[in-house]
Amino acid sequence: MLNNPMPAKFHIRFLQNDGPAEGNRTITEIPPQYRPYLHPFATAAIEESPGVDVLHQTLQANGYLVSNHVFFAKEDAEITPHVPESIYTLHCMMKGSIRCELAGQGTVWLRGGQFGFFRITNDRHRAWLEKGSVCESFHIDLSSEHLQRLAPHSEVIRLLLVHAESNRAAYISPASGIMHQRFYELIQEIRDMPLAHRLKDIAIPAHITLLLTSALMEEENAGLNDDDMLLFATIRAYALNNLDKELGNRELAADYCISVSKLKYGFKRIYDESLQSFVKRSRLERAKELISSTALPLQRIAQMVGYADYGNFSRRYHAYFGHPPSELKRQ
Repeated sequence: MLNNPMPAKFHIRFLQNDGPAEGNRTITEIPPQYRPYLHPFATAAIEESPGVDVLHQTLQANGYLVSNHVFFAKEDAEITPHVPESIYTLHCMMKGSIRCELAGQGTVWLRGGQFGFFRITNDRHRAWLEKGSVCESFHIDLSSEHLQRLAPHSEVIRLLLVHAESNRAAYISPASGIMHQRFYELIQEIRDMPLAHRLKDIAIPAHITLLLTSALMEEENAGLNDDDMLLFATIRAYALNNLDKELGNRELAADYCISVSKLKYGFKRIYDESLQSFVKRSRLERAKELISSTALPLQRIAQMVGYADYGNFSRRYHAYFGHPPSELKRQ
């Protein structure tokens, strides 16, 4: 059965290390500037501190705990993820980058478009956020019983259990840990399901099973050993799966905590195509695919690939393919 606990009772909290404790509070009335980040699947609360606000949404589902967190950094800040007891979680970074330090394990970068499995202990871990950044994470907490069932099928899960035996924190990513299109689809389907939906008891656990399966199947794929190759492969995959978002060089450089020059030069060096050329081509080719395979209105398709203005989309489409989008729709 599904259960939505009181939103103020977080299973994991993010406490600011360098701010006054009296400045912290939890509110359930979400400020207007944060409402665009809400999803229908769960109720919400804001954990406020002087340097960082965290928007929490959490839902219990058949032994799983499904959470979405959005971090709004009002200043450069150091935060501590705090759990009352050790947890295991499939973590998916949806937007932005966070540098973390796991107790006894060293530095881990959580980058938008990547996933991995955490074992978070109640030791002192740290994470750093840059002023003005907005970072979003989605994770599914797993019980020991879930891990025991998965362990025969997964080396990653077995490694997590090894760390558990010595009570150590861990972050383990299968292969490259890059989220592909099916990841985004499953996560969005979970987050978009209304809290009172009559089939939620069935649908949420089913989606979780598919998401876990997708994550564990990545063990079969080859990883990327070069840090720059992994970084730019992640950025490329993120752009491809977020064509409706703002994907300018400045925005992406900020999201991945690198300079604009490194972003432009690194992408062009690896893929022999500029990042913005790739984004433009991907948007128009995805639009053509959607026009050919769906009955969606052309204006809606334009929005889905990042064009708020249909006239601009139509002109660019015509220039790229040699005919207007409406002509393909009539075929």
